[in-house]
Amino acid sequence: MATAEPETNPSPSQPDEDGAEQTGQEIVSPEAYIKHPLQNRWSLWFFKNDKSKTWQANLRLISKFDTVEDFWA
Repeated sequence: MATAEPETNPSPSQPDEDGAEQTGQEIVSPEAYIKHPLQNRWSLWFFKNDKSKTWQANLRLISKFDTVEDFWA
């Protein structure tokens, strides 16, 4: 699997044309923002065990996701 390494400015302490120092911020390629889709949409549920309620009333939706990035977020 390929990973994208952030590019850094090679000389962050060098002043630019108007004399101000550069901040050394990382430049990230647009490929780092591409989401990786899953084949299916997934849902995580929690079952609250309350015997006075029905099975459906005890289910609580935690999260839905369809990309790897949404799962880990």
